[in-house]
Amino acid sequence: MKKILVLDDDKLVLASVDKILKKEGYLTELAQSAQEALEKAQAQEFDLVISDIRMPGKNGVEAVREIRRLFDEKMKKDIPIIFITGYAEIGDELKAENIGEIILKPFDLQRLLITVREYL
Repeated sequence: MKKILVLDDDKLVLASVDKILKKEGYLTELAQSAQEALEKAQAQEFDLVISDIRMPGKNGVEAVREIRRLFDEKMKKDIPIIFITGYAEIGDELKAENIGEIILKPFDLQRLLITVREYL
């Protein structure tokens, strides 16, 4: 069974993504901050990360870079990333595109599921 780490500071987004992923049979771990996500990534393996970009403190791009580095060192494997964001600024998109897929908020949950399936 595939395990997905979902990182977003919005509780409603976390709850809706969690619900649809669990309904599809995925295991999920939720994090509301970059720090919480990093702690979870140090404690267990994930097959995919879904992350918001804009959050208070460390943003999703920085968090994902650290998670990727951690997984590369620990398990010698690359981990696919899907970014979800309400901001379509070019700077964030360009940074994010180098390390993952981007889905703009408000997003269609079915589109998210299709993207998740493509990576897993």
